[in-house]
Amino acid sequence: MSAIWDKMCEVFTLLVRPTRRKTRVTFSPSTLHREIIRHTKLSASTNPFFNFLAEVRMKANGGQLMHPGCGSMSARESARIAKTAGRLWNSMTDEQKQPYRSIAMEQRKLKRLRRRRSNLTARRRRTPLHCKTPVECKFIFPPQPTHEEDL
Repeated sequence: MSAIWDKMCEVFTLLVRPTRRKTRVTFSPSTLHREIIRHTKLSASTNPFFNFLAEVRMKANGGQLMHPGCGSMSARESARIAKTAGRLWNSMTDEQKQPYRSIAMEQRKLKRLRRRRSNLTARRRRTPLHCKTPVECKFIFPPQPTHEEDL
């Protein structure tokens, strides 16, 4: 009886479990380059050297985007790659550095736009003091007698 129950449970779990398509991607040199550029732009910095360093680390990791703190690379390896990338960066010409500088400029523009949008929404939320209409409190204080009523 338990074998039947186990089989029924197995069938139901196969029916209920969401199916995921398994795809295997093979990278040719052109698609690998496209992926590197896409990931570099996604994790871009406002500093051009950091954009270059991210690409170097990605190439050293076999084309996979590295997230900070994932532990995929030891601190010693990371420092070695950073030193090598610094030497490469200093030996590069301005034309070779230009793509990384353009990515950094785009990120600066986006950062300014985000900051401007957040400031605009913050201004909408708070109302300035001079725009508030004064509220009359008729019920709290009794009306003041005028001089005509005193006579």
